[in-house]
Amino acid sequence: MRLFLDIGNTAMKWRAYDAQGVRTQGGRAHQRDWALLAEELAAACPEPVTALWVASVAGREGDAVLAAVLEDALHCTPGFYYSPARDAGVTNAYAEPERLGVDRWLAVVEAWHRHGASIIVDCGSALTVDAVNAGGQHLGGYIVPGLTMLKGSLSRGTAQVRVTDQVDHSLAPGCSTSAGVENGVLRMSVAFIADTVVELRKTLDDTDSVYLTGGDARVLQPFLPPPMHHDPDLVLDGLERVTRAGSESA
Repeated sequence: MRLFLDIGNTAMKWRAYDAQGVRTQGGRAHQRDWALLAEELAAACPEPVTALWVASVAGREGDAVLAAVLEDALHCTPGFYYSPARDAGVTNAYAEPERLGVDRWLAVVEAWHRHGASIIVDCGSALTVDAVNAGGQHLGGYIVPGLTMLKGSLSRGTAQVRVTDQVDHSLAPGCSTSAGVENGVLRMSVAFIADTVVELRKTLDDTDSVYLTGGDARVLQPFLPPPMHHDPDLVLDGLERVTRAGSESA
């Protein structure tokens, strides 16, 4: 089997292809319990794993631990893909390319191959916005706290501001502390995304595609101006694209 892993800060996704090319995939929150994760992947792969590619933002120390448990459980040495200066027609804006989160890089690569100039909004633990022009030049991006991180900062920094009740997502003023927090951080994030997209389109083109990915994309999309394409697998698709291109050129 060929196995692809997208390891985020708090969640992971995987995709596998069997010998007949049939695809299966899944994912969950991981809490950095790499041994348990490796066991679950081994159980999900009934055939021997012959190729294993990983895009991880866990850091080099975390990647080293993850690599060891994956090899032990799957009997296949994983290949870790890190953001390069240039790959698959796209040029990295960072002077130190590997410092660009590989999830952001892969999403940029995949979006560009689909539509050319694009804006990519990743709604994960951190909320990031990146842009790439028609020539494949990554223009850089923005990083701010995601919804959960924003709510957590209020809980840690105040004595009585807590989200204790389940409330519907809304941009209206909250009539309870929980609603005030939920609606407030939602409005902040929506305003940030909408304003950033408007500004980036002054540099790009007002017909450029906007892609939404990440765990909170479904929460944010209903409140954002259309059209914005929601694709939860943008990073996995990008990982598959760059590793396939590398294999073909080898």
